[in-house]
Amino acid sequence: MKVLVVGAAGRTGGLLTERALHDGHAVTALARDPNRVTTRPGLAVVRGDVLVSADLATGMTGQDAVVVALGVRGRGATTVFSEGLGNIASAARTAGTRRLIVMSSAGLSTDQLPFFQRQVTRLVATRIYGEIHADLARMEAVVADSGLDWTIVRVPMLKDGEPTSIYQVSVGGHLGQAATVVRADVADWIVRNLAEPTAYRQRVEIAG
Repeated sequence: MKVLVVGAAGRTGGLLTERALHDGHAVTALARDPNRVTTRPGLAVVRGDVLVSADLATGMTGQDAVVVALGVRGRGATTVFSEGLGNIASAARTAGTRRLIVMSSAGLSTDQLPFFQRQVTRLVATRIYGEIHADLARMEAVVADSGLDWTIVRVPMLKDGEPTSIYQVSVGGHLGQAATVVRADVADWIVRNLAEPTAYRQRVEIAG
């Protein structure tokens, strides 16, 4: 497949790029600073900002799927996720790119957790990541209304480390405890499911 990775300069985005290349996909990496993306065979690098529609139109041309691993600096109010996904979805529709996989936060869904974990998770989500989670919730609404073959991957706290391949996944449901997950395992699941129809229009939870 031809895959556009948005946020390829980030830690998770870089792993997504590496894994997709390893599995034989033709990858285009979109990053605001292309110098932060290591060039390698099979990889095209495009300078782009998700808030600039023209940048996305250039990178989206000819792609079969787009994977989004956005991040922000700081914890203040932001619209990068919601506005960015609005632009990405619009560019995908125009280019005829149907498949969209977007990373979000497990902190948006806590009702299924045991009482103590639920209270702690909500406290952290509200006091520390409240503004970010508010925009992630807006982003998820944009994605769900995009008309594309989307998957929202909700991840808990991300860790660096080697892939384990023993992570837990719930497609369309919930995992029963708060946890962490290795970035490489998230990349593994996403790339394995680039063309998996059972994951279309589903929210997926993943944890180690």
